[in-house]
Amino acid sequence: MQSMKVLQLIESASAGAGRHVTELTAGLIARGHQVELLYSDLRSDQTFTDDLRGLEKHSGFRAFRVSMRRLPGNGDVHAIRTLRRYASNDGPFDLVHCHSTKAGLIGRVSLAGHPVKCLYTPHMFFTMQPGPAALTKWAVARLEQGLSRLCDRIIVVSREEYAHALELGIPSQKLSLIPNGVSLDQPRLSESDRDAIRRKWELRDTEVCIGFVGRLASQKSPQTLLQSFAALLQRTAVPARLVMIGDGPLESSLRRLATELNLDGHIAWLGACDARPLMGAFDMLALTSDSEGHPLVVLEAMAHGLPIVATAVGGISETVRHGVNGFIAPVRGVPEIATAMEALVNDPELRGRMGEASRTLSRNFSVERMVEQTVALYEYVISGDKTPVTSDWKVAALP
Repeated sequence: MQSMKVLQLIESASAGAGRHVTELTAGLIARGHQVELLYSDLRSDQTFTDDLRGLEKHSGFRAFRVSMRRLPGNGDVHAIRTLRRYASNDGPFDLVHCHSTKAGLIGRVSLAGHPVKCLYTPHMFFTMQPGPAALTKWAVARLEQGLSRLCDRIIVVSREEYAHALELGIPSQKLSLIPNGVSLDQPRLSESDRDAIRRKWELRDTEVCIGFVGRLASQKSPQTLLQSFAALLQRTAVPARLVMIGDGPLESSLRRLATELNLDGHIAWLGACDARPLMGAFDMLALTSDSEGHPLVVLEAMAHGLPIVATAVGGISETVRHGVNGFIAPVRGVPEIATAMEALVNDPELRGRMGEASRTLSRNFSVERMVEQTVALYEYVISGDKTPVTSDWKVAALP
């Protein structure tokens, strides 16, 4: 197919969703397609800003800010009008791809009646989160069901999310399953560089490093990780250190909890930073989330050759093979998480075997595979083909 002109729209320009959009955009540009990006900087992070700066070096790319807030408000009307005007004045676009719940709302309402194909990737439906009240979830579920009629396709990133979409009443013919992907050419840290990073974190040579990367927010349940780590220290004589990369609304309460659990001196709080160059200094990754889509951090850790300890949510169970490249534990299962970390802390050979298994399994989740499947779906939608969707998108190539 000839070159496409694609408009990407994202409100939550941070963490995994922001990374997905910049990597997808880079893949589209590399394949000769023209991409324009409308994003809100109200929830962007430094990694997104840095990646955006790299994209702006390409002639086939343009980016513009549009104010979008996570919660409903009067500003939504302005955002809808802005997008309608942009689609008319800067088009024609072959396709508009909306990312995250709020951009999915703004984009689909804005483009209603507009002659352009529209895709939507929730990056985990809002209704999959455990926190919101039942009435709020019910209202959002009805909204998602109604808005599904205003787009050509909804991309989900895990089988769990696919099943949830069906529960929301979204027709299966609207759904395509394309798991996330990451770059597999992660350079291995030299021993000297790895040692230098660990010294900066004040790790002793004998300490096992358990890494966490993510927002310090309720969805990630970082308090579960702290409680599990405290239980671990009671059960092993091997010295271990927890390295926390990320910031968020729970940081102050987590630091207080760490003190209550006698973890002061056992945790390095690094704040928000790009974890990609640092993961090679971990000995394992731990992610104790209450809910997830298909977290990039797990895929990146696997590409770095790390064993994984994670909860059974979202696409994690489709990525981490229990007992092969890590351990899967129940949500908020502090004893099970502690037991899994203990097994890895106490056995360096097990860490090595599981780390190599992670590296091998990560080949199923390359960013190139994700971009190719997404481009193929773009072309299918733009073509107007009405034949049934093939298994390429209904059941993705999972290991």
